[in-house]
Amino acid sequence: MLTQAHNFVYWMRHTALPCFLEQGVKRLADGALCFRETLPDDGLISRSRVQTRQLYVYAHATRTGWLDARDTLDAVAKRGLTHFTNAQGVFFFSDGDAPAMAQLNTYEQAFALLAYSELYALTREQQFLDRAEKLHDWMKTHLALSEGGYAADVTRPAMLNQNPNMHLFEAMLSWWQITGSPRWEKEAHNLFHLFSEHLFHRERHCLTEFFASGWQADPAYSMRVDPGHHHEWTWLLYQYEKLAGVETAFWRDALQNFAATAGENPLTQAVMNEVYSDKTPYRAGSRLWCQTERVKADVVACITRRDAAALQRLENHVATMMRHYITGENGRVFCDEISDVGERLAHSSPASTLYHLYIACREVDSLLKAQTNCPR
Repeated sequence: MLTQAHNFVYWMRHTALPCFLEQGVKRLADGALCFRETLPDDGLISRSRVQTRQLYVYAHATRTGWLDARDTLDAVAKRGLTHFTNAQGVFFFSDGDAPAMAQLNTYEQAFALLAYSELYALTREQQFLDRAEKLHDWMKTHLALSEGGYAADVTRPAMLNQNPNMHLFEAMLSWWQITGSPRWEKEAHNLFHLFSEHLFHRERHCLTEFFASGWQADPAYSMRVDPGHHHEWTWLLYQYEKLAGVETAFWRDALQNFAATAGENPLTQAVMNEVYSDKTPYRAGSRLWCQTERVKADVVACITRRDAAALQRLENHVATMMRHYITGENGRVFCDEISDVGERLAHSSPASTLYHLYIACREVDSLLKAQTNCPR
């Protein structure tokens, strides 16, 4: 049982992780190292989120003994990142020269904080804690909203977005777990409050993506819903529950019910990119990251329900993911997106997707180990 789950873990450990470490690093003109945007490398800009996500992945993999990426981590974290930050240590959108590339937004800072948490956990170097606290202080001054949560960027656009706040919640949980510091705990509680009071739509029982000021649902934008984020929040809420002792089953069950009934393409069985809140498809193609988040939510169900049906759903969903995106790929590490009829789209493999794959894999691996050690 769980054959595909085992295959997924093996592929991650022996193919995906080594490939992005060996081929996914490039040297800049001044000799500094950074992570490539894609494999094969499209030669496009390198986004900050790629740097920080890869730092998180390889720091965690190193800390837990899956590989040793210390030299690369040290080079990118201590020198390479200077190409992606300003004098205050705040992250740009990317390393390009265009004005848009210098945008300072919440999303990039959230992943920087996540990366610093794992670098600190690996090295226990004070510099990473100092960088994180300095960046968090800057965010509270330049991005925090009086009504709670954070604006999309320093221009404080009227439209608010749940996604960067979700990833900031993820970073706060990581720091809280690693340090136990009240700084991170308080922020995690605040962001959970934002979710429960505003991001979760009480009538529709789904996650709202975009809002007008004051976190008011905006009819022009709030009808589009992202099933993948429903799965992602399910997993994050369970992590919060374990740390805070706050029961989150109501929200997790509601999110999963919506995602299961409205978020899956009946032809491909894959999680769709976007649907309308009335449960009709909007973008019926399917990115790989959405499938990894469903797998993470499945692991939560396996842990909390402890039944064979949950394990079988996990195995089925991993099998679907492997079949559509991984098995049979030769010129790239994985397929990143399929069409609404299941055709693999011909894009390079984005390095940013490795973060989604890796966390899902580690969750599956932990579950498999628990299953092996469980008395029969």
